[in-house]
Amino acid sequence: MLSPNFYKMPFPGKIAPRVLLRAEIRGVIMKSVETEVSCVKEIRNKPFAAKLGLLLMTVIWGSAFSVVKNMTAAMPPSYLIAIRFGLSAVLMGLIFFRRLGRTGAAEIRGGLLIGFFNVLGFEAQTYGIRYTTAGNSAFLTSVYCVFVPFLAWAVKRKRPTVFQITSAFVCMAGVGLLSLRSGFTMNFGDFLSLVCGLCFAAQIIAIDIFTEKCDPILLTVTQSAATALLALPVAAVSESFPASVGTGTVLSLLYLAVFSTMIAFLIQLTCQKYVPPSQASLIMSLESVFGTLCGILFLGESMTVRTFFGSALIFGAIYLSERNPARKVLKKAA
Repeated sequence: MLSPNFYKMPFPGKIAPRVLLRAEIRGVIMKSVETEVSCVKEIRNKPFAAKLGLLLMTVIWGSAFSVVKNMTAAMPPSYLIAIRFGLSAVLMGLIFFRRLGRTGAAEIRGGLLIGFFNVLGFEAQTYGIRYTTAGNSAFLTSVYCVFVPFLAWAVKRKRPTVFQITSAFVCMAGVGLLSLRSGFTMNFGDFLSLVCGLCFAAQIIAIDIFTEKCDPILLTVTQSAATALLALPVAAVSESFPASVGTGTVLSLLYLAVFSTMIAFLIQLTCQKYVPPSQASLIMSLESVFGTLCGILFLGESMTVRTFFGSALIFGAIYLSERNPARKVLKKAA
């Protein structure tokens, strides 16, 4: 917009307005350049904002533990997976329907692969916990934070650093203090829990690969739809749908579909684009910490010394993963 002084000035000739007009245009261009520079500065903060987003996601997932625990008696697990992801896909389709026309082959392939790992992981976790303790299941599922650096090395040829490997095992020790109560023995349920951890590690690597070239919103829609469609046949073959569903079950399903599935996965797929998978897996392991805190707050579980030190070890592992000397060298070189 031209300044008001432009219209008030007396012009002696026809050239003066053109000169002032060019000056005004140059001013508008300079402001646009300054805006672009400020946007570039904001982009530099995206990794930190993405880590905060992943932290928020773990709070949502941690709060869902108490909801899922109360849901298992009312809804068979495979139907629960199919319904929560199906509702999530439908809601996102309604909200982002204008984007759906831009869905390409990459989003479909990525959604199918991520959905496949989702179904395998959730099914292995659900059936595994029938044959083992909840503590063993949580502990063995969390091994994805150890698997991720090595899977990234195998798939993306990114060699894990000593800091990444060390922080992963420190994180495992913290989860062990949170989860294990009376010793640890291996059985079939423990094996399924390990499979679950491997599937979630593969899911994190798949998200890291496909978010480099795909729209994260469309990828979230396709992976939710794929997860629901893959879980539905398993539910139809192996489970019976409950004869009646109460109001509390419906509300819990809506919570899981909206917050723990739609919002949480939108955050994960959007933020993980800016966070290395090894660091993302460590941040996600805080789910066990927030799950424990929600159990204390909402389910009447007790706060113990093990809980405190286990949580401290997980936070320490995340801090250790940030102390990467190679990253500091790159920053100084830049």
